[in-house]
Amino acid sequence: MIDFLAHSSPYLILGTAVIAVLGLGIVFYAIAKLLIGGSRLSARLEQVIEPIPEVDNNPLEKQIIGREITGSLFSRTVESWVYKFLGFLGRFTPEKSIAALEHKLEIAGHPKNLHARQFYSLQFLFLLGGIGIAYFLNRDISAINTTNLLYGVASIFVFYELPVVWLNRQMRARQEEIERGLPDVLDMLSVCASAGLGFDQSLQKISQHWDTELGREFLRVTGEMELGETRSDALKNMRNRLDVKDLSQFISIITQAEKIGMSYAEVLQSQALQMRMLRQQRVRENVNKLPGKMVIPMALLIFPAILAVILVPIIPVIMNAFK
Repeated sequence: MIDFLAHSSPYLILGTAVIAVLGLGIVFYAIAKLLIGGSRLSARLEQVIEPIPEVDNNPLEKQIIGREITGSLFSRTVESWVYKFLGFLGRFTPEKSIAALEHKLEIAGHPKNLHARQFYSLQFLFLLGGIGIAYFLNRDISAINTTNLLYGVASIFVFYELPVVWLNRQMRARQEEIERGLPDVLDMLSVCASAGLGFDQSLQKISQHWDTELGREFLRVTGEMELGETRSDALKNMRNRLDVKDLSQFISIITQAEKIGMSYAEVLQSQALQMRMLRQQRVRENVNKLPGKMVIPMALLIFPAILAVILVPIIPVIMNAFK
């Protein structure tokens, strides 16, 4: 063993030491969780398995209701430990970069219930994975070449950027879903306003019956207004949370209409018509982009097959002509 360590590269020794320390840390953490949470787990199991004792009809005695266990075993054990570990790593995140990332996560709807510190921890773990791949590609110092170095640098960069790319896709998907659903919501708001409901009551109706991203955001707006926020402030908070251009324009017009005393029904009808026209224009724009997008797959897949069908029968004739 001593001879093996003496003839090994320092990078190999360092990598082995890091992997060993991480493995021992995970084992000690699991043992600690089992020792600390064993009594709690057994108590909860006994509470679920044992029948609830009958309660006397004496109203003076306090009735004790057993707590129900929610969620799967995986979500209550492994997933909970992972989030705690990410939260621990997130403590070392610089405060200056948290606000911007938290805003992006809020636009994306906090996918997987991730916050800024946990996301930075996840990105750090991906970076470690990329460094590990780069190390295994270049672990033999005597056989290092330019190709392996490029592959190592590319693996580090790709693994570091994977969480960022995933977050950007989540942001765009949620914003596009809100843009598609906004004309329908405005139609329903205009119908409610024409039926005699106020703007606040119309928002409440929409939020109660529309289980979409925009419906849940309107539910949050009505909740903020019930807690004392003004309508304009609650709508501005939603505009800052989502950062959708069409929704920001609609909120600006509604806020201006409230200041000058215009009728909500007329404003909502005009906005619904305008949003439908914008949605039709976006659909036509996407349709017009399809021929350009089809050029690459046609050039790579269809044209070579056509050329093969046309040229293969001519090859024997050409070969006979040159004999």
